[in-house]
Amino acid sequence: MRRNLKICLIAIVAIPAACGKTSPPEPAVIEHVGDAAKGRALFVEKGCVLCHAINGVGGKAAPALDAPDPFVKPDPLEFAARMWRGAPAMVEFQSVELGYVIDLSADDIAHLATFAASREEQKLLLDSAIPGPMRDSLLDERYWEMEDWSDFMANGQEGMGEPVDDGEGEIMPEAEIRPEKPD
Repeated sequence: MRRNLKICLIAIVAIPAACGKTSPPEPAVIEHVGDAAKGRALFVEKGCVLCHAINGVGGKAAPALDAPDPFVKPDPLEFAARMWRGAPAMVEFQSVELGYVIDLSADDIAHLATFAASREEQKLLLDSAIPGPMRDSLLDERYWEMEDWSDFMANGQEGMGEPVDDGEGEIMPEAEIRPEKPD
């Protein structure tokens, strides 16, 4: 009987190995390498410059994005987290000022994060890099300092009005409630 137990244990250990079962593979690391020069171009092209300034170049509606010091390494994930915290206000301003919401890829965010961390590249951003019509649209009001955005950001309605009952028990932004069609 002991022999059978030994054979069973060997079989239990050998079967997964014979079936190609090994330890789970290491998760793939996804890396987006930023380029500060591409980030500088995107900062203007995507319209970030309308609200944000770097070295005094750009709008004042949102916090300046000057590099804190020359030793900070770019961190695209932290940069994206900061953007996420400001997303409700950014979506609102982009909708009003641009008529659409800026679309950024993961690589775009990596480039912007690298630019935001590079004092050397930021020195190359000049007023002359901003196209004339865009320069005329820079936002000069310091909304981010003058307004209390905590309610706005907590509400998550981004300019869609107060939440109301749609009459069928579902709460939705008033902008989404359609008037009933007359018979």
